[in-house]
Amino acid sequence: MKNSTPFRLVLAALALLLLAAGVAIPYRNVRLARSLMHPARKAVSRPAPDADLPSLEDVTLRTSDGVALRGWYQSARNRAAVVLLHGFGENREQMLFEARALARAGYGVLLLDFRGHGESADALVTWGDRERLDLGAAVDFLAKRPDVEATRLGVLGFSMGGTVAMLGAEADPRLRAVAASGSYPSLTADAHYSYGRWGPLSTQPVLWTMRWAGVDVDAVDAVSHLCQLGGRPLLLINGDVDPYAPAFLQDTIFQAACEPKSYWVVPGAKHGEYAVKAPAEYAKHLRDFFDAALLR
Repeated sequence: MKNSTPFRLVLAALALLLLAAGVAIPYRNVRLARSLMHPARKAVSRPAPDADLPSLEDVTLRTSDGVALRGWYQSARNRAAVVLLHGFGENREQMLFEARALARAGYGVLLLDFRGHGESADALVTWGDRERLDLGAAVDFLAKRPDVEATRLGVLGFSMGGTVAMLGAEADPRLRAVAASGSYPSLTADAHYSYGRWGPLSTQPVLWTMRWAGVDVDAVDAVSHLCQLGGRPLLLINGDVDPYAPAFLQDTIFQAACEPKSYWVVPGAKHGEYAVKAPAEYAKHLRDFFDAALLR
């Protein structure tokens, strides 16, 4: 009996450790989920006028649920325009390379701060759920522009912005071309990949907290309805060493999409490094894609 005492103490210690982990991991991820819906803002700095973006117009849009969004618009010279959507925790400045590449080719470009980001109004960040309304407000704006034909509208989004681009286009046939880079197929898939180290113990608190806050987690599922693009072209872009949007998640998106679709992998690029690793090729891919979809 004496020899069993240390063994019992070890079992008791292990039980206490498991109990502590069973409390600490969910608690930590509940706090994490709250921060994911209220990211710190990055200040917006207006770029100096240049040959590609000579006259950026300050614009304010209002979504159907009443959120004021801020952005910049460079008018079109070819009667076509593209909405540019940044990633989580960023602002419209993140898409300046893409804006310059497309504006150089004559496209109107609308760089938008998502709700709860940049200079847009405070609002819950929902990872694609209500951000679809932000994209809808952008499309409404472009469809009424005198320099743009309403049948020549496209969208390009990075990371969270790419998922929003796909979600929004599935429901809005006015978007005739969709490009998404470094995106996630669904909010559930992203949570399992990013926060699933301990399985349901770490993933479910994130998803439960978002649901409790009012996020329609199940609605943020781009892959289930990608074929609703109905013949409108989709371009996927990703880096081959992206730790946040790994190849298997991008493959899931590509396999779910119907034709016409294309997939460009940027060698040596991490999350969002396409313009760093292959600037000329990146710009050409964007121009060629939107030219084929919107100008013919």
